[in-house]
Amino acid sequence: MELKDGIAELLESRGQWRRAARRWLTVMDHSANETEREAIARRREHCIDMGANIPPDGRRTETRRLYKTQSRYNEGY
Repeated sequence: MELKDGIAELLESRGQWRRAARRWLTVMDHSANETEREAIARRREHCIDMGANIPPDGRRTETRRLYKTQSRYNEGY
């Protein structure tokens, strides 16, 4: 069994752990299989743990860097 959710995985790759945990909860709500729910719960718990381990300054720096990168692309609009 392999868990796949493009949105949750994208959020994880961006380091948006709390949003990814919320997305995994939505995926869990749509799952009918109990073993799949347990696997999703473990992955969600991993996201919550990762989100708790990031210091606030680290998040702020990363968010600022992403915002500046995005604003450069949107200057022409």
